[in-house]
Amino acid sequence: MVKRAFPVVLLLLSVSACATKGDVRNLQEDIRELHQQQQALLQELQREQRAQRDSVQALAQNVQQGRAETSRRMTNLEDHLLRVQELTGLSQQQLSNLRDELERERTQLAFGPPPSGPSEFDPAVGMAEGGEGATELYDAAVTQFRRGAYSSARMGFRELVDRFPNDPLAPEARYYLADILVQEDERGEAIEGFLDIPEYHPDADRVPDALYRVAMLHLEMGDEEEAVQYLERVVNTWPDSGAANLARDELEEL
Repeated sequence: MVKRAFPVVLLLLSVSACATKGDVRNLQEDIRELHQQQQALLQELQREQRAQRDSVQALAQNVQQGRAETSRRMTNLEDHLLRVQELTGLSQQQLSNLRDELERERTQLAFGPPPSGPSEFDPAVGMAEGGEGATELYDAAVTQFRRGAYSSARMGFRELVDRFPNDPLAPEARYYLADILVQEDERGEAIEGFLDIPEYHPDADRVPDALYRVAMLHLEMGDEEEAVQYLERVVNTWPDSGAANLARDELEEL
């Protein structure tokens, strides 16, 4: 009986050993498969990392290029602003001088050099005494003023005032003379020029306008108290004038 059982036991052990080896092989295959999957996942992660790194590098490069372009444009803009400042830095007097020089050159080209004499303002008109001469002088000087040739206009208006001090156009000429000083940013002298009108021509229609301009120049210079006195003088003395209406508006704002 024992002899018969022994082969059975051996058979069972053999089968058990075969089953154990098969399980081991299956397990090893499972491990290899998991390892392959892990390697595949790792490679995929590495590819994604490289793609992200390339994207970040490209973005950084674009940002750097954008900064460089912005810096270049800012530099160009600053250079442009400097050029504009240089151009606009010319004073009003310099611009006036340039305009006068161009006007003289045009006159010389058209009519030849001006005649020698103490005055460059030489309309061949206005040489006769009387109102007609003053009118022609005035018209010629106004033309020069409108062209921006302030030096020539000044000489024309000054000649009119000197030669025809009692002409009705004399206060108009003084008004232009003071206005030229305003254009040249000579506020103090302009105030004196406007005040010459009520001093030498107290009954002229230009008096309230001149005093209003004096008030506005004082405001520009920060002297509000002095400006108010002139504005009130205009309103009280010439209440129906256009200058009085403007003066009232300024007084209300002050």
